[in-house]
Amino acid sequence: MRVVLTGGGTGGHIYPALAIGRYLRERYPGAEVLYVGTKQGLESELVPRAGFAYEFIEVQGLKRSLSLQAVKTAWLAIASTWTARRVLRRFRPQLVIGTGGYVVAPVVFAAYSLRIPAAILEMDVYAGLANRMASRVADTVMLSMEAGKDSFRHAKRIVVTGNPRASEVTRMAPDDVTATIASLGVDRRRPLVVITSGSRGAAPINDATFAWLSGKEDMDYQVVWVTGQTHYEQISSRTANLQERLGSNVKIVPFYHDMPSLLSLAALVISRAGGTTLAEVTALGVPAVLIPSPYVTHRHQDYNAAALVNAGAAKLVDEAQLNGDSLKRMAEQLIHNRFVLEEMRQASLRLGKPDALTRIGAEIERLTTQGS
Repeated sequence: MRVVLTGGGTGGHIYPALAIGRYLRERYPGAEVLYVGTKQGLESELVPRAGFAYEFIEVQGLKRSLSLQAVKTAWLAIASTWTARRVLRRFRPQLVIGTGGYVVAPVVFAAYSLRIPAAILEMDVYAGLANRMASRVADTVMLSMEAGKDSFRHAKRIVVTGNPRASEVTRMAPDDVTATIASLGVDRRRPLVVITSGSRGAAPINDATFAWLSGKEDMDYQVVWVTGQTHYEQISSRTANLQERLGSNVKIVPFYHDMPSLLSLAALVISRAGGTTLAEVTALGVPAVLIPSPYVTHRHQDYNAAALVNAGAAKLVDEAQLNGDSLKRMAEQLIHNRFVLEEMRQASLRLGKPDALTRIGAEIERLTTQGS
């Protein structure tokens, strides 16, 4: 089995691709996996660390206005497709799988030109431009959520598989959960609220959390606050008195390496609404307060959040209305109502697809054996 994985820019595109890579190695001993990304994206750091062969091509986001930069972008799009063709000719994959980001389009178009089967996996309800373009020539579009079908009306084939991270988070070892309890000092007798906004963090969420917790003298619940690497030093300097006052009730960290174990302990999670985050949350059945980012393209996190809110698995807070009072009020209304939390947990589990890797594996099998 020889497969090319491609996707980049953010962890939401890269981690699912790596999950597929690990699945292929486990399912097909001796499988060869090549990851194609860019030099600038996060993939250039994460992929080699995960132990996969890596090659890069030069590509950048499409420009919608006429300018010298737009001309350069168009030229790079053509050149990157030819570069991708050379990579594919040399590696001779049986299948190409793209998971989102601008690097996907040239690699999938190169596969199409060489008559290599290709699939794309879309993590969000509102698909990104690269995946929408690639879907016109891809053999299969795999969706994380049913609601994403409207983005791919011209696709040859659509299957709802779920996000592969959903499978990985449900396979955590009990020892990993025990280690998380010990390292963060989690008291299992009291409900835990996990606040996170991605590896880089989000200033509006951090500011609202600081305002909320600054007004607390005592708490009957715990908070693990993941600030993001960028904001941690500033938050630490502002929260010295807060941590002294609230003690073990609040744990503030810049990043946590084992989020699945941490989420599995949570009674409630407060987060952005990226597709991969929501796949993890619903696989574990964690009730959520979602604060979609207004800064992402086409506000696609709004569509992701709506899928959970409409199903009863999450509550929505618009960033424009976000402050310490609104966040505290929402969180405490939920954390003190176990009946509502249980209803949300069940709704979340109904949306989750912990068998995503099995479904994706079946599609990989179909694409690599068709016509053989």
